[in-house]
This record gives sequence, structure tokens and C-alpha cells, in this order.
Amino acid sequence: MKKIIFTLIFLSSTFIFANPVWVQYDFKVDSPQNAAKIVEATDKLMSASFTKKNFKGSLHLNAWIANGNSEATHSYAVLQPSLAEHEKWMNALQNSSTGQEFYDVFNSNSTPVFQRVNSFIQTFGNPSNEDVYWIVHKFVAQPSDLEDILESHKDMDERIKADFPGQFGLSSVMFGSNQDVTHLLTVGYSSMAELEAWEDSVATNGPVQHFLEEMDDMVTWTGSDVLFNARVYDSASDLEQFVTKDFEE
Repeated sequence: MKKIIFTLIFLSSTFIFANPVWVQYDFKVDSPQNAAKIVEATDKLMSASFTKKNFKGSLHLNAWIANGNSEATHSYAVLQPSLAEHEKWMNALQNSSTGQEFYDVFNSNSTPVFQRVNSFIQTFGNPSNEDVYWIVHKFVAQPSDLEDILESHKDMDERIKADFPGQFGLSSVMFGSNQDVTHLLTVGYSSMAELEAWEDSVATNGPVQHFLEEMDDMVTWTGSDVLFNARVYDSASDLEQFVTKDFEE
């Protein structure tokens, strides 16, 4: 029995660690003036020759539209080919003059709230760099149900492919989790109007309701948030490359 459990854990861990990661840094900004300083500092960081040489991923600077009782007003999402690549980038950034200049501005104009490392499992729908509005659905699931959860996503994808305008992806929380979230279902749209139109149709959409009924038997939904990509820095790689796992060598 111990051998079987170990094998399952090993296979699950291997599956998660083989995926690209997106690292979420939530922070609070107290004024528009402070937010403007952080945007300016981020623009400068991402256009620096140091960054172009060392950063292999994509950076999203997000503004939270609604995120429950969290104090965070903004979030960085760092999309990386691997956890090892992210560690390499962070070590280089923290030990560089470019990084220190950025952190000086960031630390004096914001308050850290939350950090989480997510493993991106699979994309569905229509992956596009044009999607900048995102709903983040949080849920708790058992590792043993992941295969069936994936099958439910694939089945819904086939059923709504002709009508669904956006993209959706399944991620597993690697580090920084708490009791109310083990996985994330992220749904992207190109505009708030597109988001609203589709979400308004969900209650009467047969395939979506079938998907939700299947998921209800396997997971516990724990909340939904919505954000906007205020800035996207994708000179090294972009969202489409990330979700399709098609990174340039």
C-alpha cells in the first residue's frame, strides 16, 4: 500500500512540475500616484537591457476589479517556462542594480499581500494574446480526481468550441496554497462586454451546466475573482506560447 501511495504522489508531482508556472504576487497600493510610480518602474524594468538578456517569460501587471476580502489592489503574474527558470530570473534580478532600482520604488509605494506559485496544466477554448479580462475560479479537489476533472474540461471544450469566444485554463497550486484553494480555473476574454455576454448565458447553456454538475461532484468551489491586464510585457514570450507550452529555444 505504501508503495502504491508513493507512486501516485510521485506521478502527480512529476505531472505538476513538468508544466510551465505562473507566479502570482498580490500587493496593495494606497493611491493613484503610488500606482503610477509602480507602473513607471515596471515599464523601466521590462525595457532594460538586463531584462531582455535574462528574462525568458512574460509579465502581466494586473488590476483587481473584484477579489473578495483581499486587501490587494494589484497583482503581478509572472509566466515562466519552468520553476527553475523563474528561480534563475529572480536570483539574477535581486542581485542586479536594475532589480534594486525597481525594488526601491516598488517597496516604497506598495504593501505585499500574497504570493502563490501555480502550475499551468492545460488550455482550452481559443488561446489569444488579446484576452485581457480574466475570471479566476478557485476550487478544492483531491489529486485522485484530477484525471476526471481534466476529462470534464475537455468534454465541455468540445461542446462549446463553436460558440465560446474566449479561453480557459486549468492550473494547480504548487506553493502558497491554503485550505480554500488547490486549483484555479482561469477564463479569459478580450473585453468586459464579451465577458458579460458569455457569463449572462451560462445559466441557460446546456454544456456548461452539464460541466458544472460534473464538477460539483468532484470539487468544492470556494470563490471567483475578476481582474484586468493593465500592462502586458511579452517581449521574451507571450501568453499564447505559455498556455500552449510552445516556448522558443
